[in-house]
Amino acid sequence: MAYQVISLETLRAERRRQTVEEQVPYIAPGGRLEHVTKRIVHGEMEVYDLERPVGEMITTASGLTQLVQKVVLDLELGREQVPLLYTPIYRRRENRNFPQHIEIRPFVGARVVFLEHLEGEEVKFGDMKVGPAATVPIVTYAAGFEWTEDVVEYSQDWSVAELSRAMGEAYNALLNHLHLGPIVSYNYPAKNKTAASTEGNTYLEKLRNTIIQGLKDASQDKDADTGSPRRPTVLLAHSSRQWDIEQALQRQQIGGTIYPQISQINTLIFYDGYSVTVGEKTYAYPGVDPGKAYLIDPSRYFVELVKHDLIVDAGQADVKRLIQGAIVGRARRGVVCSPEKAVQELALP
Repeated sequence: MAYQVISLETLRAERRRQTVEEQVPYIAPGGRLEHVTKRIVHGEMEVYDLERPVGEMITTASGLTQLVQKVVLDLELGREQVPLLYTPIYRRRENRNFPQHIEIRPFVGARVVFLEHLEGEEVKFGDMKVGPAATVPIVTYAAGFEWTEDVVEYSQDWSVAELSRAMGEAYNALLNHLHLGPIVSYNYPAKNKTAASTEGNTYLEKLRNTIIQGLKDASQDKDADTGSPRRPTVLLAHSSRQWDIEQALQRQQIGGTIYPQISQINTLIFYDGYSVTVGEKTYAYPGVDPGKAYLIDPSRYFVELVKHDLIVDAGQADVKRLIQGAIVGRARRGVVCSPEKAVQELALP
């Protein structure tokens, strides 16, 4: 197998083999930006329990700091359950000084040509070309939860941990949606669409021929800025199609003829979306339609802009509603995505 399979299951399995230490930011009481150490040892994440009940912890600055640290680590535990799927497609640009609206002039490429040099002639110098300007907003995304006086009175500290983990899951689900949603929801023009192949006697033959035709169609669509054809190396699909797609990509013998593995694809990503009900409302992020797949030429036209990643701090009590405290997290991010320049949509047989 010459490709990498990226799904929630494979990323979790890979994480279980790792030993990781990261510094996770949070805002301590008083407004200082601090960090707590996140450790994963052979796939097991270290968390800690509070020394005293929540009601006692929030009465002092040091206790509140410890509470926020625990919330941050529990939140990270939730993030581990919803790994980020989009990273092979996007380049990451992080800058704390990003303005609210960023003018993007995508760098297309350096252009250089070697020509025969005749005596007395000037050497032909290369140049740089950029794409048309576009404005990308940096958006603030926020979520939080409160704990009531009942949590303190009845020592329901476990509910704070559960809410923290749910918050972590929700944040990573949002990131997957922000970066993969534009690809699966885009209304592609005809040149970016490949119909399901009817050639072949079996379903796998038709699926294989559909993928090959999509690669051919992409290669014949030259970028107006660079003049280069699209060369997809990532295939994005629904997880229900994983086994069929993996088989279709493999070396096969059909009718006495041996066909080589489809080697151009080096990464398979399987994304089914996400859904959660909060209060009376259900929030759903659509995944890939099981009847479609996407061949993606990554990086050039996909950029995640990060002013700052998720930062957590503790909010104030509200005695009028018997609220003892709150935890609030927020991140400021933007996405540059141009599917028409980099994606071929496949209708699967």
